[in-house]
Amino acid sequence: MTAATGTGLFSEFEDVSREEWIATIEKSLRGRSLDSLTKRSYEGIDLSPVATAEDLDGISACAGLPGQYPYLRGTRAAGYRERPWLIAQELDLPDPQAFNLALHDALAEGQTAVVLGPSPRIETIADLRIALSGIDLGQVPLFLADDARALNTYQMLCAAVSEGTLARLSGCIGYDPLRGLALTGAAPSDIFERMVRHVKEVNEWSPQLGCIAVRSDVYHDAGANAAQELAIALSTGVTYLREMTSRRLDVSRAAGKMHFFLSIGENFFMEIAKLRAIKMMWSQVARAFGGGDEAQKIHLHVRCGSRNKSRLDPHTNILRATSEAMAAAIAGVDSITVPPFDAPLGDSNAFSRRIARNLQLILQDELRLTALIDPAGGAWHIEKLTDQLAQATWKIFQNIEAGGGLLAALQEEAIQASIEALARQRRRDLSQGETVMVGVNRYLNPEETAPVLQQPPETANTAAGRNAFVVKPLKPLHLTEPFERRLSGRGA
Repeated sequence: MTAATGTGLFSEFEDVSREEWIATIEKSLRGRSLDSLTKRSYEGIDLSPVATAEDLDGISACAGLPGQYPYLRGTRAAGYRERPWLIAQELDLPDPQAFNLALHDALAEGQTAVVLGPSPRIETIADLRIALSGIDLGQVPLFLADDARALNTYQMLCAAVSEGTLARLSGCIGYDPLRGLALTGAAPSDIFERMVRHVKEVNEWSPQLGCIAVRSDVYHDAGANAAQELAIALSTGVTYLREMTSRRLDVSRAAGKMHFFLSIGENFFMEIAKLRAIKMMWSQVARAFGGGDEAQKIHLHVRCGSRNKSRLDPHTNILRATSEAMAAAIAGVDSITVPPFDAPLGDSNAFSRRIARNLQLILQDELRLTALIDPAGGAWHIEKLTDQLAQATWKIFQNIEAGGGLLAALQEEAIQASIEALARQRRRDLSQGETVMVGVNRYLNPEETAPVLQQPPETANTAAGRNAFVVKPLKPLHLTEPFERRLSGRGA
């Protein structure tokens, strides 16, 4: 947005200066100063309650155009008008046949991508054939981002489908061994050799398919703030580029095969800024490595995070998911995954899956966000916050790199310690009412019954061998768990 003076827009109104705005605001505060409304975020950024055009002074990146370096305003000149974001819903149905039936229904009702998440259960080539039976994989993008499972799944795909279908695959079957290391605490010593083989094989048989994943969910769900999440994602990407190029893989090929899978959190404007900042920062990193124009354009996928989803009054998760998906859509991403509102309780049902899918359809077809090229472009608060977050991220990223990179930081437990400290602060703020979760610590449902609490699976070290990488695994943060346990105790 820019000032309307001289354009004829709202010309019947007199110009109002910043000083007049502040004076009017402070009058309504009855003696308090405007500074009393400034809040400090978990990223250490002071969030001002008033934004003006002057906030953009010195921020050059926001003056660029969509489709142009450094891609802050998107990697395509026409944005969503050229290609809407993909509705990439997960279906938590372990049985391959049930998954296939639900997938056909979902695609007929508006879903536009296939996600092989924890479900379906794929143990054999036959399982994969059943799960994807009748799906035109040349037309519908396919996503799976994991560590060893991505390698195994692509091998099964090579046996399950024709060479012609393989050649037309799009999406990403992405290998992300460092994410697996942070989650489980261990990884075999040949993870980068495996990555090189995977990239070469996918490039030969499926040239349009991504095959390196950078997933931030394990860090986000453990409690990381937006700056930490971005810095770790950047460092992960840099680690993979270094390892690939040191093994004689072309940097543009490696960067072009890389897809970023970020989580969306609860701070609406911070999440918009986060997803815009990563586009700009990754393009600069890829260019520094010598990557070409296409290699500098990020492939960006997002999923609503799990740390702030509640088993208490679970329908409030619809509100959280709506805010998060809208933030991602405004930021400009390639695909969005919205888990069903009852996912924290276990298996979802057809109704909750439909609500999650329709949430995105409403954003596309009723809110008409796909008619816009860069919804957030020029918004004073968002542009300033993007710049502030990028600067905070760069400092953390530089510290990680100065210490030897992400792998070294995980081995030395520096990443784990910083995220655990923030997780403790998040729990404390929620318990003391400094942060509010509707239906959990404020506006409780008086008819709430005790939820069934399931113990999360253990993430024990699983890799063997003298040369295996071993680190302290990150623990997922479930913010509402103390309140759920309190209610369970009351119910008992």
